[in-house]
Amino acid sequence: MDTPLPTAPPEPAVTDTDPQRYARVRQAIETIVREPQAPSLEALARAAGQSPFHFQRSFVQLAGISPKELAQALSLERAKSALQQAAPVLTAALDAGLSGPSRLHDLFLSLEGLTPGEFKAAGAGLQVHWTCFDSLLGPVFLAATPRGVLRMAFLQDQVPEQALAAAQAELPAARWVPDDTGLAGLSAEVQRRLSGAAPQQTIGLLMSGSPLRLQVWRALLQVPQGQVRSYTQLAQAAGAPQAVRAVASCVAANAIAYLIPCHRVIRANAQFGEYRWGPLTKRALLGLELARHSG
Repeated sequence: MDTPLPTAPPEPAVTDTDPQRYARVRQAIETIVREPQAPSLEALARAAGQSPFHFQRSFVQLAGISPKELAQALSLERAKSALQQAAPVLTAALDAGLSGPSRLHDLFLSLEGLTPGEFKAAGAGLQVHWTCFDSLLGPVFLAATPRGVLRMAFLQDQVPEQALAAAQAELPAARWVPDDTGLAGLSAEVQRRLSGAAPQQTIGLLMSGSPLRLQVWRALLQVPQGQVRSYTQLAQAAGAPQAVRAVASCVAANAIAYLIPCHRVIRANAQFGEYRWGPLTKRALLGLELARHSG
């Protein structure tokens, strides 16, 4: 843990109503993830327009870790160590019969598939509510039915309408309804989790895919925060050890960012690799989780 900084002169504190709170910390996270050499706390604070004392406090409040801890967690050595630790854990789980859909690590998530009839009908009869909200890693598009979340995406450079159009293309016969108010509680739960807070409510996940895809996505839900798996290890956990390429395709097809943690799958050489919502977003997610759960 970083050494506490000396007391600084009074400065307006960051509050939950500060519209810039996410933007300041998000900019710092992007800088840390992007730069090969970790920027100093002073440089990050200067870019945020805050004193080092108040910037560090703001960063820790929202991210759950310090900027220095995030930078340290992004090292190749940390990723290699996490992969090595996963091997005996996975072996023990397989020996105990805990692979596949029999157990979800996160009891605050539940996954079910669309029925074949619903999928064939392109979502006819489904009413899907959607919203966009800000988060530690940028704007997020979220779409859900009463049965669970259908889509979640980090917008990056997209506008919400682009994310909505992509989601609608998958289920064109469904009725898509904007609903910021109705999804406010779910949005707040996702924001809490992204900031490192413990889950407070169960989130249902509603997916459409082949039996193998559902099996792989369930296996992903078994990977705890702060841990990673290689594609080979994930294939073993999904009960398809000979189908590593097919399993990798299932990971890439995941339409629910973060909640189905495909970002926790990295290459066997510990390189973080690509990500549907951008490699920098993947590095940020992994760095935050590895730092929060180190030791």
